Amino acid sequence: MWRILLAVLLLSGCSQDLEHSNELTGSQETQSRPNVLLIVADDLGYSDIGPFGSEIATPTLDKLAAEGMLFTQFYSGPTCSVTRSMIMSGMDSHIAGLGNMAETVADNQMGQPGYEGHLSENVDTIAEVLNAAGYHTYMAGKWHLGMHPNQSPRSRGFDKSFAMLYGGGSHFSDMAGGDEHRHPLLYRDDGRLLNALPKDFYSTTFYTDRLIEQIDSNRDDPKPFFAYLAYTAPHWPLQAPDAVIDKYRGSYDVGYDMVRDRRFAEQQELGLFPSSIPAPTRPSYVKPWQQLSDDEQNFHARNMEIYAAMVDYMDMSIGRIVNYLEEIGQLDNSIIVFISDNGAEHWDLSSAPPPIGKFAANFDNSPENTGREGSFIFYGSEWAHVSNTPFSRYKGTTYEGGIRSPAIVYWPDKITQGQLSRAVTHSTDWFPTFAELAGAEIKNVSGKSLVGLLTGAVDRVRDDHEAVGFEVWRKRGIVANGFKLVSSGKPNQIVDWELFNMQTDPSEQSDLATKRPKIFNTMLQHWDDYVTNNNVILPEGPFTVRPVGEKPTE
Repeated sequence: MWRILLAVLLLSGCSQDLEHSNELTGSQETQSRPNVLLIVADDLGYSDIGPFGSEIATPTLDKLAAEGMLFTQFYSGPTCSVTRSMIMSGMDSHIAGLGNMAETVADNQMGQPGYEGHLSENVDTIAEVLNAAGYHTYMAGKWHLGMHPNQSPRSRGFDKSFAMLYGGGSHFSDMAGGDEHRHPLLYRDDGRLLNALPKDFYSTTFYTDRLIEQIDSNRDDPKPFFAYLAYTAPHWPLQAPDAVIDKYRGSYDVGYDMVRDRRFAEQQELGLFPSSIPAPTRPSYVKPWQQLSDDEQNFHARNMEIYAAMVDYMDMSIGRIVNYLEEIGQLDNSIIVFISDNGAEHWDLSSAPPPIGKFAANFDNSPENTGREGSFIFYGSEWAHVSNTPFSRYKGTTYEGGIRSPAIVYWPDKITQGQLSRAVTHSTDWFPTFAELAGAEIKNVSGKSLVGLLTGAVDRVRDDHEAVGFEVWRKRGIVANGFKLVSSGKPNQIVDWELFNMQTDPSEQSDLATKRPKIFNTMLQHWDDYVTNNNVILPEGPFTVRPVGEKPTE
């Protein structure tokens, strides 16, 4: 397996004028603006693809990374809809309408601006902005930003769309939801609610096919396109085609301890982390692999085989759309961005919130049926901590395992091949980046355009004094100047902040809160500013999973 170049290579003398008028003056100007393909994986951990140390076969993403730019410190939100609201709007989630997930809005947040539980009408979407600038706009996959017609992709700037409205559920045609409140799954096809799916439906296959069809529908039109491919893989329930699962039979019999050690060694060889960084430790609540019984080892190995198959098949599907763009002569005029919406999910049947765990227990989760239609399984902390190598914690937290995600940008002839950027980047950055590439005028956004970073004009987009903040379910975090202040959000804890040096301790093992009081106070001020500037309302009282409003009946 070939390697991504380890050094950061800066371009010189090749910056390109990306300013364009919103008025289209002919096909030549239209063609000079790149197509944009944004691919978002669902609950994919930092180390789950080859460029970030994985053993899972991801040759397409390997190639895009080797010929593009890889971000080592890209931050998502802590959860999926929170992140998606920031991608779509370029604004912090507390302004964009998902200050908390719609399923878990606290009583004191209900009815407050920024906590609508769907993408706010007070923000523009990147699809609306690019559509107004003369782009075709397409979307296929997970939406999770509103169920009703006026909240759908069709109403928020997408010319063509196929959208799963909820956050998760079966990947097959049975439309099994994520819990009793979100069952059956809801899909909109160009705005129209569906009552059934094709019998051969598998999410990754169908979303890829549909996006290719959408692009192909205007193949002879000189206008560029913005295409949003929002996979639901590898989100639970873990399901994949049998043939791909069979490819990984026995691959994880060595156990999670050895796999995580191998991934971290690969990450260091790839230059993602220096050799001075200590190896990450296994969480205390996860048993050493060798202490598991044979049945337990078989159970956990099988779960990871299915998860790996989901990632592998997603990569193959991305390869199909890349090949399609090459076949129609549009690959060289396209920028492709691949990211995950947050870190890996650590739930299993016993730890998932009761509405989800009880719902999942009703399925046929026998060993011979796991991974198939009619099953509903997770892979638990045992493998989630491997997916998030070398970070701690998981999705739903503001520790690195919840919010630091893989990110790759491929842009032929604009990015020197094999670049690795350590700049702090964020989900809100894609909106202004795509808008600049399109020559579109935008209002104020929270994010920073990454065009200068991609072309080599700059090596970072945030100064030391500029902070990036996170919050959901009272779990808080703030990153600035190489340090991070983070809270688990535990109730009745007097001092619940921890301080970490992100350069020397990305696994967040050594708390500096009492050792570096000056930095601690500076970071606390950054947090207070973030709260003020982004309308953060910390939730009060317990959280319960609730229905996501009334189901649309049209």
